[in-house]
Amino acid sequence: MLDLLPYFILALVAMLASFATFFSGFGLGTLLLPVFALFFDIETAILATALVHFSAGIFKFLLTMKSINVSILIRFGITAILGAYIGSFLVSKLSHDLIIYNYEFLNFNFKVELINFIIGILMVLFALIELLPTLKTITFHKKYLPLGGFISGFFGGFSGHQGALRSAFLSKTKIENHVFIATSVSIALLIDIVRVNSYFQNSNLEKLPGLMIVVGIFFALAGTFFGKHYFDKKQNINIRLLVSVFLFLIGVAMIFGII
Repeated sequence: MLDLLPYFILALVAMLASFATFFSGFGLGTLLLPVFALFFDIETAILATALVHFSAGIFKFLLTMKSINVSILIRFGITAILGAYIGSFLVSKLSHDLIIYNYEFLNFNFKVELINFIIGILMVLFALIELLPTLKTITFHKKYLPLGGFISGFFGGFSGHQGALRSAFLSKTKIENHVFIATSVSIALLIDIVRVNSYFQNSNLEKLPGLMIVVGIFFALAGTFFGKHYFDKKQNINIRLLVSVFLFLIGVAMIFGII
């Protein structure tokens, strides 16, 4: 008999996370990966997450493409593609089981992998730049966009955690909300094209959970549709603040091995 609980969890996370991406600029891949990882090995989870993220990305791109800042897309996107290629290549060569520390809390055992720890630290640092009054006025000059693109692309290819880092850089460039989301979506799509292609070449496709991926795609598209509709009606939402809060919470959770 089919266990419906994994599908319910996946559907709920896919819809809510995809909805939230219109206000934070990221979230779908970051939150889907640990859900898939609950039921499958990490390589299968990364590819399954990438396929759902890629499908939702195409839909979001079609909904937002009129607002893309081409200049930022080029500066950020070219190095993001390079970073994604290198990251996705390394993921097939390196082990994701490198544990730097583990601990037990309330009878639960938590393990922290090196890559998650590094990404978590970066997320917290970017969040603090926005949340602390003394650092809030800091902006990234556009000359640093290529560096941000490479970092975002690399971690996107390596572990699927591209969105938070990408949003952290783009949210500090002082672009308008619609431009921020549209440009972020287009960059994410470029990274997904590279990493999905690389994953397909280096993964065991027979292990892919086809039905769960279909469920994930369907509810991610539904979340995208409602997110775009709500975003158009609530343009005054403080995207930068939401980005910071999400960055901080997810970063802390990754540092402590919660996700």
